[in-house]
Amino acid sequence: MKLLNKESDLEFLSVEYESIQFHMLRSDDRLSFISCIVCVCETAQEIIGNWRAIQNMVAVYHQHSGGFDFWNMYLAFVSAESISIWEKYEIENNKFSARKIVLDGLQENLDIDQLILELERQLFGSDLKLETQPSLVEENSTDLGKYYRGAPLDSKNESKEKRALMVDKIIESLNSYEN
Repeated sequence: MKLLNKESDLEFLSVEYESIQFHMLRSDDRLSFISCIVCVCETAQEIIGNWRAIQNMVAVYHQHSGGFDFWNMYLAFVSAESISIWEKYEIENNKFSARKIVLDGLQENLDIDQLILELERQLFGSDLKLETQPSLVEENSTDLGKYYRGAPLDSKNESKEKRALMVDKIIESLNSYEN
């Protein structure tokens, strides 16, 4: 899954906060829709002083539809300056309106493509690698196949009795492994 830069009308934010750059990102997957408004701030203080008001404006002017815009919504606050751990914790753990991510201490003048890559790491774990491990077979594992292979599937009485004997053997085998 990828995030795509989506042209969206975020004028309701950019008019109010002229020193902050706003970008709308959306996932390219229709089944797991994610949208993220990125707020690029010059200073950490801009984030600390404005994040609540920005989230409120997004709730009123952007999430009003109640559709997909309402769910899986993220606000990402970005700054080259570092934010105190407590402030970052408070922002990221506030769940009103949208989930929040604070990307601080980044190099100045990051372009939107670099921000998208960082947000994909944060949201999708795109930097994680899946390694397959060989499955280990237990030495004392039971092979139930030897007990039920060749079981008759018809409804004759002798077939039913044979299946009942097979089940009894399976139960005996399992009971012997309990001790």
